[in-house]
This record gives sequence, structure tokens and C-alpha cells, in this order.
Amino acid sequence: MSEINKDNLVIEEAFARLTEITSMMEKSDIGLKESLDLYSEGVKLVSLCKENLEGVEKEIQILNEV
Repeated sequence: MSEINKDNLVIEEAFARLTEITSMMEKSDIGLKESLDLYSEGVKLVSLCKENLEGVEKEIQILNEV
């Protein structure tokens, strides 16, 4: 996944990428630098997913109040 931002985040794609990252990091032949880059990408994805889900939760709460 190239540039990651919350404006173009598709949560299903983010989850798929997180699964890829996990699989890649579980391999024993991965280098330290690549592991760190993947970990960093994963942390950003998790943070953006959390923000996205919190936004959806707020929308649902607003809709339930109507």
C-alpha cells in the first residue's frame, strides 16, 4: 500500500494489507530494516482503522438518536 491517509482508506483493504504484513513478518528470512518498515506501516494502518471505526461509531450513535 503506497501513501496511507484517512481520506482514501478502505478498511477492508487495510485489513487485507495488515494480514499481508503479518505473514511477511512471520518469515524468518526478512531483514531488520524491512521488518521495521512493515511494522511502521502496520502501526499507521491500525491507527487509521481505529479512527475510521470511531467515526463510523459516532455516525451510528447519531442515527440512533433520530
